[in-house]
Amino acid sequence: MRWSWVGAVALGVALAGCTTGPKAVVTVAAGAPVEQPTGWRATATADDQARIEGLGDRMQRMLSAVPAGARARVAAEMPLLDPKSALDAPALSPGSYQCRLVRIGGRRGVVSYKSDFCYIAVEGGKQSFTKQTGTQLPGGWLFDDDKGKRLIFLGTLRPQQAPSAPPYGQVRQRDVAAVIERIAPFRWRMALVKNDGQGDQMLDIYELIPVVNGSS
Repeated sequence: MRWSWVGAVALGVALAGCTTGPKAVVTVAAGAPVEQPTGWRATATADDQARIEGLGDRMQRMLSAVPAGARARVAAEMPLLDPKSALDAPALSPGSYQCRLVRIGGRRGVVSYKSDFCYIAVEGGKQSFTKQTGTQLPGGWLFDDDKGKRLIFLGTLRPQQAPSAPPYGQVRQRDVAAVIERIAPFRWRMALVKNDGQGDQMLDIYELIPVVNGSS
């Protein structure tokens, strides 16, 4: 009985010690709200977002790599090929445009092609861009950008013989993104950032000039 009484006293003391100390308070800190992407970032793939943000550096690298014999052609294409030539008010008016492709890269350094035709339309309050002639026919939507000096194009490349193309984001191989900037009065550039497997070997830039009074 003695050992039972001593054990009971010890147990009582232990329990009393457990109940008389300060109670632990568990709190859960609220996490910071996750900012959801808006505008073109809500639509663009992660890869295209990175290419769009890195376009200026990519242009500079490619221009630095142009052979010495092509430097005169680069100078003749300014400000089209100047990464820092973007002006305010990049908005495009609806209508027809001459679209001339200038390609940076390759053995020739800079190559200019004959002009094709593109069209800017307004559909449901949104602007669309469609290249109407030529072998490569990008088409899609234009988005305002918070940086103020550019528009973002997200669309797909339609082969010349195909009647239509899937929407952006459905077929990665067809996706194409671009940055549109105003570089002079009534003159814009549209730099495609599509990764066609050539890395920094090629960069396609379209010069956009409005068609006035049926000029061609």
